[in-house]
Amino acid sequence: MKYNLRGEETENKATRVRDKAEHKVISFLRYFIPAMGPLVIYIAAEALMVVLGSTLIHPKLTHAEFREQKMNLYMMVGVMLTFVLLRAYSKKRSSTFFEDASLYLKNISVLKTVGCILFGLGVSVALSAFITLLPKIGPVATYSATMERLYHTWSLYVAVLFNTFFTPIVEEVIFRGYMLNRLLPHWGEKKSLFAVSLLFALMHGTALWMLYAFAMAWVIGRVSIYEDNIYYAICVHMGFNLFSTVLWFIYLFRPEMKDALSGNIPLILMLGIFGGAVAMLVSKLYRAERESLFVTRLFQGKV
Repeated sequence: MKYNLRGEETENKATRVRDKAEHKVISFLRYFIPAMGPLVIYIAAEALMVVLGSTLIHPKLTHAEFREQKMNLYMMVGVMLTFVLLRAYSKKRSSTFFEDASLYLKNISVLKTVGCILFGLGVSVALSAFITLLPKIGPVATYSATMERLYHTWSLYVAVLFNTFFTPIVEEVIFRGYMLNRLLPHWGEKKSLFAVSLLFALMHGTALWMLYAFAMAWVIGRVSIYEDNIYYAICVHMGFNLFSTVLWFIYLFRPEMKDALSGNIPLILMLGIFGGAVAMLVSKLYRAERESLFVTRLFQGKV
């Protein structure tokens, strides 16, 4: 501790920096680590089901055969087990699954549901078109190779269920539900949203996919905060994932479309522009609706 000319104690810069760093570490340990509990449950449940499936139920399959033929089915079972464990987790905390996840199914707007799905689908089409037009080098090549493996290692029907329904629901429940809800009261909106979006992105592997996932997580997080309900975040997430499911159907029943589409730059560009236009239109309508609701509540004295 230093003293000024009047004999008063003053903190130096090093002390302030140290105290600030200590505060951040304590905040991280106190709030972020416990918030990761549901994510740990999710990862452990999926890993457990995959291990049990490969060692006890299908011991005769090689690792590669199990991964291509059965693993996705056991990952789906792991997701269902996750919901059971999260329900028990909430009950232990004297709460409920739906309260902890901010998932409310009453007074749902059908129009807003469709709009959220269309927004996610539009953004997915626009980003996919943009990535397809980039040279297949570096992160783009890695992203393309990963998507190519997905098309060949997933059963179509399992892919539709897992990619379009199970994954959006469980990821929104964990990241925008349990985790974001536990961080918001302590870290505020921007810091909490950044931390959850960053962790969500890191779960997606390749560099380009992580950028894609971070942008998606940020948008979806904003929607869940605005609505105070992750139902609409789930709808946006389903829209994001729906495009890859549509491509699976096209490539399965019309495999010649793959070469025709990948080499048709004008068509890809047109699809990208159309998807972006749809997403922008839905976003504009959503903002207008929120502003209208704000004005209505203001005149009713509810703000």
